Amino acid sequence: MIFNSKVKKTFDCDVLVVGGGVAGYGAAMGAGLAGANVILTEQNGYLGGSATAGLVCPFMTCYDTLGQEQLIKGVFDKLIRKLVQNGDAIAPEDCRKCDSFSGYKLEGHLGTTPFNREGLKVAMEQTVLETGVNIKYHYTFLQAERKGRNITSCYFATKNGIYKINAKAFIDCTGDAMVCESVGGECYFSDDNNDLQPVSTFFLIDGVDKELLDSQLIDNNNPAERAFMSAVEQAKKLGEFPCGTAKVRIYEQPYGIWSVNMCQIDKPFDVNDPDLITNAEIEGRRQCQIIFNFLKNYVTGMKNIRLLQTSESVGVRESRRIVGEYTMTAKDVQSNKRFEDTVVKLANSIDVHTSSRTVYRTYENKDYYTIPYRSLVHKDFDNVWSAGKTVSADRLALGAIRVMPPSMAMGQAAGVAASIAVKNGYTAKSTPYSTIKNILNEQGANL
Repeated sequence: MIFNSKVKKTFDCDVLVVGGGVAGYGAAMGAGLAGANVILTEQNGYLGGSATAGLVCPFMTCYDTLGQEQLIKGVFDKLIRKLVQNGDAIAPEDCRKCDSFSGYKLEGHLGTTPFNREGLKVAMEQTVLETGVNIKYHYTFLQAERKGRNITSCYFATKNGIYKINAKAFIDCTGDAMVCESVGGECYFSDDNNDLQPVSTFFLIDGVDKELLDSQLIDNNNPAERAFMSAVEQAKKLGEFPCGTAKVRIYEQPYGIWSVNMCQIDKPFDVNDPDLITNAEIEGRRQCQIIFNFLKNYVTGMKNIRLLQTSESVGVRESRRIVGEYTMTAKDVQSNKRFEDTVVKLANSIDVHTSSRTVYRTYENKDYYTIPYRSLVHKDFDNVWSAGKTVSADRLALGAIRVMPPSMAMGQAAGVAASIAVKNGYTAKSTPYSTIKNILNEQGANL
């Protein structure tokens, strides 16, 4: 390996989780609670990924379609209960009125969880450390090392030079399948016409007149009025809404802060190219200023708003994902498929954004479908799992399961499986599902 002569420090562990977003958090928690010696690496100086650096809020629903049963529990539920206790989140059972915390949406937003991102950073960090996981911030992944069907180590760039981590099991939670791809693991990237979902820049505002908005929208059953379409059309005619999504999408968080999800960089591109990401970040901030002015000048209850912050990183909806032992399909989602090796139960709708500023979305009359364990296991490796938006799924299925609550639950399942495999000498594929299920349920999962 080209880096070996330059390695300044080497560490060893049972399970290495690469990437500290919500999926990586779930993986570290699952493996740590199952008794493994775990290292969690993250390139930022805090956990959370899209939820913190990306300002993506709220957590989308963890409930069934009708908002009657909370499907996703486990470490996700323990985390949000800690946040609620600290005053840093609104419990999902209290977000069922299609109100400001749900973005005034009439469909698909029963049981969301608004949160304060600074509180989330602390809560994620504390709960991970309580399990005995070793967090390593400011570790930028460079390359994995492979021997046959096993990955043996990963190399990281730090300000102090190159560090190496050896492990028995690896969980790729990079969001881009970087670990698997770096050593030749087969990956999906986009659909046939290469039209990746657009990236977005979120921003935060305060000064919203919530009482005025509530009085006009809570009992209003007109979807167009709930999305402020008349304001959008008026601004478009005057040339003051030249960018972003076609609808107003705002979500209240704790402490009177609101998240705005309207920026959209339309041109599809490889989100792993740093120069293209640089251009997208510059364009995203440009759009945020235009959208902020639009909200302030055209939307009811927003004349006194202030721009607090734009996201530190763009929100990526689609990138590389692994080719697993099983690839989930849109048909699995739409037919409420329940797999014999279920590791996550969920009811999220298919939600695929396009460069034409439309959203392909479905709300089936269903209770739930599931994600199989096999979709977390890379077909080319014996000791590698992946979770989050790198799960093995086709494009439309990914549009449903990529959101944060199921991503955290996928991570927890991968972490539990990796811990079992290390302790008993199993491969990822041969790890008994019955044991995985039992330990997940012991950790509070709802299987």
